[in-house]
Amino acid sequence: MSENKLDIQAISHIFKDHKAEPIFKLRRFAVLALITEKNGELCFVLNKRAMGVRQPGDICFPGGHHECGEKLEQTALRETEEELGIHQSEISILGKSDYMLTIYGGVIQPFLGYVCYDVLRCSCPNPEEVAQIFTVPVSYFMETPPEIHDMVWKAAGPDTFPYHRIEGGKDYPFAKSRIPELFYEYKGHTIWGFTAQVIQNIVDLLKQE
Repeated sequence: MSENKLDIQAISHIFKDHKAEPIFKLRRFAVLALITEKNGELCFVLNKRAMGVRQPGDICFPGGHHECGEKLEQTALRETEEELGIHQSEISILGKSDYMLTIYGGVIQPFLGYVCYDVLRCSCPNPEEVAQIFTVPVSYFMETPPEIHDMVWKAAGPDTFPYHRIEGGKDYPFAKSRIPELFYEYKGHTIWGFTAQVIQNIVDLLKQE
């Protein structure tokens, strides 16, 4: 192909085997929905975030940002060890649930894992990241539907955004995103947001079986 010259054959050559990727680069995250057996009952292991971290006080599963060179499963295990103090060798990966695409340009993949309760109760969580670890029976979520409250996200450009170049300007009908936020209450703990979405997805998959 000569410089700056395109033809149908050249275009076909470029695109026929092109592997499609998101136009906007997605950040990748992984979390571990950890399960243990306490007093003969299967429970989710949840933690309350320390006050010195982002989203302080939220209830969540351990997890974080994918690092170069590791698989997402390794991300989930590494973050669990760093946050909860449970060595990766003590965790059995059971599989993965459905992933979530966020409005913040991220894709989050939850994994399910199992840890012996004796190991869990002897763990030493990182106090800089985790304020508290507690368990909630899986049966609670199977039997208790979440509260659902819609949240609406809409475009909001800065003052320097060139609205004058768009037909309609600031009155342009930008799309709004309506997201159902789920809320569970368990013994004084509010479980909501992405954690509640992950739990609900796992419960839905369990009920299908």
